[in-house]
Amino acid sequence: MAWATTCAAALLALAVRWHLVGGASALRGYHGYDDGVYFASAVALVHGRLPYRDFLLLHPPGITLALAPFAALARWTSDSTGLAAARLAFILVGAVSTVLVARLARRWGTAAMVVGATLYALSAAAARAERLTLLEPLGTLTLLAGVSLLLRARAPGSSRWWLWAGGAVLGLGPVVKIWNVVPVVVVVAWQACSWSRRSALRVTGAALASAAVVVLPFAVRAPDAMLRLVVLDQLGRPRTPGTLVTRLEGVTGVGTALWHASDVTRGVVTVAVCVVVALAATAAWRHDRGRLWVTLLTAQVGVILVAPSYYAHYAAYSAAAVALVLAAGVSLVDVRHRAWSAALVCCALGLVTGAAVARTPAPVSFPVAQVRERLPATGCIRADSPGALAVVDVLSRNEARGCDTRIDVSGQAYDVGTRDQEGRHVPRVRNHRWQHDAVAYLTSGSAAVVARSTGNGFSDATLRGLLTRSRVVPLGDVQVLLPRPARRSAPPQVP
Repeated sequence: MAWATTCAAALLALAVRWHLVGGASALRGYHGYDDGVYFASAVALVHGRLPYRDFLLLHPPGITLALAPFAALARWTSDSTGLAAARLAFILVGAVSTVLVARLARRWGTAAMVVGATLYALSAAAARAERLTLLEPLGTLTLLAGVSLLLRARAPGSSRWWLWAGGAVLGLGPVVKIWNVVPVVVVVAWQACSWSRRSALRVTGAALASAAVVVLPFAVRAPDAMLRLVVLDQLGRPRTPGTLVTRLEGVTGVGTALWHASDVTRGVVTVAVCVVVALAATAAWRHDRGRLWVTLLTAQVGVILVAPSYYAHYAAYSAAAVALVLAAGVSLVDVRHRAWSAALVCCALGLVTGAAVARTPAPVSFPVAQVRERLPATGCIRADSPGALAVVDVLSRNEARGCDTRIDVSGQAYDVGTRDQEGRHVPRVRNHRWQHDAVAYLTSGSAAVVARSTGNGFSDATLRGLLTRSRVVPLGDVQVLLPRPARRSAPPQVP
């Protein structure tokens, strides 16, 4: 029964994430900004450029290393093939995380396993992140795998090496995104309180060692730049628009499922879901069941609420804890009503998350073939989004030619070097230095692709400058900028 449930949940997770990415035809397509940045950083790495020293990267190097095998594949096949393989791998990561949720919840009974695995497989927050090469899926995987290994160490007769293995896996979370330091600290504290301080020290040592193996090679090459980009720039990011309710809507999946509803309706449903989760958390805590996940849920949601920036895929950060807390709560219902309670929770919350999953994200209008035909075969191709270079198969070609492609054009505005004299962040639209650099970069090659019709931060003056310096070829929502032909001087008049 357990294996059948786990396999069914894994297949459901695969189907949901495959549906959200748009199937095979969309696996090579353009899906926005962030996953292109991370893939482009890996492509730059396999061509000999190091993050922080040679290009801007606002996160630890874990995502770059994780995508490096796919970047190497792109070098020998094509960028779009490597990117498609990477996205498929992250979809599989979502299925593996679902299996781990099922195994963790299995300790509390069959009903808990069904609820936990089903909710995570259907989770809009998790699924929308795990369809692309984003940071959150790897953070979830390392957390679930690390805790699973630590629980394995508690089995009678188990070797202490399970502790070292669990700590080493946990240590890989913060090297992907610094937010993952928080769950690691919570797990270490749980290890110390529920088992022994000596075991917690072993876990901590293993986590520090694995993180150092990943970080030190890059930190040694560019220590100041790495500290500035990964830590100082992140702490100094401005708060993005949106209320705390907006962030809770993302965590619960309500914001995606009921995007067309009124603010009042979304708020009411969000409160209702939060009440259900809070009741489950209270019951789990009182009966000493799943206290680790109750603490993790509190800490992770707290990070999401207080963090300066928030985007929809950040909600995946707490998705596993939400599913496991609800699973623990269902396991405490009277045995006579447990099956009905499990079905009710899965149906009610499944409707919320399932509705979000059913609404496939509108594909970004990016005519790959038409853009590719317009690009010259020589020179360096620029873009306001590196993912655009990957889908038209010129990213690796740029690197091979030494074109010094900008990995994160928008991220340049978050660097402290682009702030005002008092160190305050200046929005891109009013950041004259960033605007000037963007125009200079996009007009420095043999062509440029402007893929972001909204959200690129270009001011009206910048757009006018691009139009003045370039010949614009509109292709749907994408614009190809080509150099204007040189004006021919009038022939001298013969007297």
